[in-house]
Order: sequence, then C-alpha cells, then structure tokens
Amino acid sequence: METEELFLIVACFLFFFDFILLSKAKPRERKKLEQGFYASIMACGLIVVSYFILAQAFIKDDFILREVYNYSSSSLPTLYKIYAAWAGMSGSMLFLTFLTAVVYFAYRFRTYERRSGFRITAYKILDFILISFLLITLMNSPFERFPGKPMDGAGLNPLLQTFWMFIHPPIVFLGYVFIIFTFVFTLASMSTQKKEESGMLNLFLQVAWLLTTLGLGIGGLWSYEVLGWGGYWAWDPIETASLLPWLALTTWFHLGPSARRGKSLFKELVIFISFSMTFLTTALTRGGLLVSIHAFGTSPVGIAILFFILCMVAYFFHLRRKIKKPLYKPEVNKSSLFSISLFTGYWSLILLLIICFWGVAFPLVAGVFLQAPLSTSLEYFNKWSFPFVLSFVAALIGCNISTNLDLRKFATLILSALGAGLALALIRQPTPNFMANLGLPLLILALVVIGYKLARLLPKIKKSFPLVGRGLIHLGVIVILLGVFISSTTVQASSNISTNPNSVIETLGLRIKLLNFTVYPGAGNVHLGDRCYHEYSAVKMDVEINDGGNNYHTSLWVYLYTSSGIVRNPSIIHTWRGDLYIHMDHTASIYESLVFAINDEMITPIDLVINVKIIPFVYLVWVGIVLLSLGIILPLIKGFKRLTTKK
Repeated sequence: METEELFLIVACFLFFFDFILLSKAKPRERKKLEQGFYASIMACGLIVVSYFILAQAFIKDDFILREVYNYSSSSLPTLYKIYAAWAGMSGSMLFLTFLTAVVYFAYRFRTYERRSGFRITAYKILDFILISFLLITLMNSPFERFPGKPMDGAGLNPLLQTFWMFIHPPIVFLGYVFIIFTFVFTLASMSTQKKEESGMLNLFLQVAWLLTTLGLGIGGLWSYEVLGWGGYWAWDPIETASLLPWLALTTWFHLGPSARRGKSLFKELVIFISFSMTFLTTALTRGGLLVSIHAFGTSPVGIAILFFILCMVAYFFHLRRKIKKPLYKPEVNKSSLFSISLFTGYWSLILLLIICFWGVAFPLVAGVFLQAPLSTSLEYFNKWSFPFVLSFVAALIGCNISTNLDLRKFATLILSALGAGLALALIRQPTPNFMANLGLPLLILALVVIGYKLARLLPKIKKSFPLVGRGLIHLGVIVILLGVFISSTTVQASSNISTNPNSVIETLGLRIKLLNFTVYPGAGNVHLGDRCYHEYSAVKMDVEINDGGNNYHTSLWVYLYTSSGIVRNPSIIHTWRGDLYIHMDHTASIYESLVFAINDEMITPIDLVINVKIIPFVYLVWVGIVLLSLGIILPLIKGFKRLTTKK
C-alpha cells in the first residue's frame, strides 16, 4: 500500500470517527463536536495533500504511477501536465473528492461556532458522501504503481491538449460540488424540519446553475473548435446526461409560489433529481457504462456510483415518509396568465428532462439484456423535445408580456405565431427544416416581447436587479434557440474537394487559394510497448480565402499521433453572417508524409482533400450563453452580498 493511499484510508476513518461523534453529540456538547471538527479538518487536509501529490507527480514526470503514465509524457507543456491530473478516470474522481473536501472545510470552518441540529445533520451527510467518494477513488486508485519506472509516458489524448481542458472540467466538477451541498442542506432540512441555511441553499443553487451553464457552453465551444465536426451539440450520451442536472436546476428556478411556500415537497424533489442526475452523469463517464467519445473504459466505479445514488435515493424517500406533505401539489391560478405560464414553464422543463433521461437510460437498460451496445438516435431527441421546447418558449412569452392581456388574447397570439410557422414550414422557408420553420415565428415573438420588457427595466436597473437578471436569462434562452434553429438547419457544405498545392478552388461563393505544404518532423516523446517514439508529426497547408471582397489568411493542419492516429484541426473564420469552417482531410500522400516525418524523414505530399462549411449565425448560440450567464450572475451578486453581511 502506497503512502498516498494510506492518507485516503486514514481520511476515511477520520470522517467515520467524526460521523460517530456527531451521531452521539447534541448541539451543546462542545467537546465531542470539537473532536469531530478536528477529525474532519484533518481528513480534508489529507485529501488535499493526496491530490497535490498526484499533481506534482504529473509535473515531475513520475511515470511509475500508472495514472501519470497513461495520461502524460515528458514533452507535454507544464500547463497540460497540471490538467492531465484530472484527465483520467481515477484522477478525476480524486479531483472531485478534493473539490468537495475544500468546500466542506470552508463550510465547516464558517459554521463551527454556530452549532445546531441542522448543521450536525448536514455534517453527517457530508461525512457519508466523502467516505463514499474516497472508497470509490480507492477502487481504481490513481496511485497504483508499475513494478519499474517506464522510460516515458503514453501521452495525453490530442483532443484534450487544449486550453478548454484546463477550465471545462473544474467548472463542471465545482458545479457538481455545489449541487451536492444543496442536496445535503435539503436532506438536513427534511430530517430536522428546520431551514437554517435557506440563504446559503439559494446562493449555492445559483452558483451551481451558473457553473453548469458555463460547463455546457464551454463544452459546446470545445466540441465546435477542436473535434473538427463543425457542431457544438450531437446528443452524445454524456453530453445529454450533463444536460440533465442543468434542466433540473432550471426547473427549480421556475417553481410556482406554492412550491416556494412549502405546501409540498416538490422543491426538495427537484433538488433531489438534480443531485441524482449529476451522479448519473458521473457514473456513465467514470464507469464507461455508455458508448461515448467522452466516456472512459468500463470500470466497477460506475456500478459503485450507481449504488451510492441508490443509497441517497433510499434516504431521501425514508425522510419523505416522515413528512406529511405530498411530493407535488398543483396550485395554479387559472385566471392569471403569469401563474399559468409559470406552471407551463416548469412542466415543460420536467418533461424535457424525462425525454433526455430516457434517451440516456434506455441503452443502459437494454444493454443489460443485449450484448451489442445501443445508442439513442438523434431523431428521437429532436422529435420528442421539440413540442416541449415550444411550450417553454410560449411560457416565457406569458411571463414577460403585459399583465393586461387576457388568456384568450394570449392564446390567439400564440396560435397566430404557430400558424405563421406552419405556413413557413409548408413553403420550406427560410430553412429547409420543417420544425425550425414552425418554431421561428414563436421565437421571434418571444425575442420582441422579452426584449421590450428588458429595455423598459434597464433604466431602473438598481431597483429592478432581479427582474433584469431574469429578463437576461429569458433573452439568453431565446437567442440560443434562435442560433440552434438557424445554424443547425442552414449549414452549407461542400463535397470533399480533391486538389493539389498551389491551386485555386471555388466553392460556396468562396475563392480559396492553396499555397505550399509545410512538413514538420516528429516531435515530443511517448512510450509504447518497450520503446519510445516521437509523439506526433504534422503537415500544414497555408490558405488564402476571398469571401465577397474580404480576404482571410489561415492554415490547415493534419497530425499523425503515434498513440491516437490521424487528428485534423479545423480552421474557423468568424464573419458577420456566420462561420467559415474549413478542414483538410488526409490523402495517401499526406499519410505517407506524416509516417516518414515522424521518423524524421521529409517527403512533401502531392495532393489533399478540402472540406468547407458555412455555418450561418452560429455566434447567436455563444451570445445567448453569455446573456444567460450574465442573467444568473446579477441576482447571484445580490445574494452573495446579503449572505456575507448577514450577522
């Protein structure tokens, strides 16, 4: 057993010791609570030390550690080595445990002198969660060693060698940590029937919502810029699973007045769903339970996380039995457009969550009985989510339109927009996609209504801070949907164009001048089998593009990685009407050149294949994510000030 693993085991025992003391102690028993406090602080410290030992092993190229060997190499830049520590299954689980321990330490330290039954219960639940995380981490230890030290590492996947890898996983994992704490506060409240951390709960929910929003947005941008497929969303199982906690959190912020008054447990149920979906995503990713470009290999870790979820499910429903409240009690004012819109909005989100969950869960369930891996088709997600997206858009219109408008006039307005959409769908304009044309008039109506209301609020932003934030959130959602509806259905794509260096091609209204190849010899080092090889070689083609009088200069790259094969980097040129998305496919001569180059022999390719796309108005997606994030930040600032000034 290694020293670092011993640290994690000792941390487990310390959390268990704290749990026992907390179970026996009452708020006034200072000695037991102090002993438990010091035990938990020591445990958190051991986790932090263990993670930094792993990170240091990556930085110092300690390839005797299997995790370092599998996800690093001596030629990686230092920044890449730092984030390689959370690139693997074991390292990322330790990283999640590390972040949870840091936030737990901060919470425990802040509330140390304010002892109560609520906080003691919250501490116990957090102890249990961290013990579970530590055991899951030790099941596939990141500190497992080889008998002898290899000459170098196997290298990091080239698709992970990007700045997005440095910021995307920490944002996502930190969002998960705040979801954990909101669920812990919910369970403590249900157990003690007290709501001592309601301010912190709301703040943590907003932080979690912001972080999961940024995580989805950055993940989409990463896919768009790095993977080379020209898309930001593909309904990949792990992508879809990561959407589930965001949908649950968004639902929480659309709950009606009855849920906020606590007449039912629906608010608690939504937080529970968010927590469960978070760890479903973790189980699928860390356990490789689904076929996905984001998933790791199959591991018992996935099953262990699912078992952990079941334990938390059982505890939630055990507490629910003690509370004489229904899980959901519908209460809607049928004469109020705002009340009906709010009701429609959160049920549209719940149904979207169910559709996405089934799309992820069905292959998992079916895979138990069938040996062949399954996946859910894109048509399933697009077809079944579309009507609930439209109903959510209609709800946003209802929440922002004049209160003087009665229900009949509102229904007429919505039906008119849908009628206009149907007419556009029948004439196949302005896009070739039926569903996009059907939804565009409703989205434009929502854009006008929300934009008008927001414009009226901005002059008095100091008095209407939360309302401006809500308006930005609604506007961001509509702008994202407009970007998705337009960019995904009006893409212009050339066929694969075979050509030669020093030539000119014309396609999609573009004049593309190809210059000369530049061949780069083998670079970097990786260890495979019993030898070290160069990590990659590269071929670059310089390109000049003329688009209606606008000239652009760019370069197209194709790499050959020893451990990963061919990797191509797209070139993206941003214009007011959309993105020019160009990449170079390899030919036999390019592949031959790359193979020779990796062995430091230089042969210039004689031909290439160019693929060009024009993706209109895709920037609307990124603008919408920024607006949505700003809308979440505004009330977050006010909530943070209120919490920090509270005595």
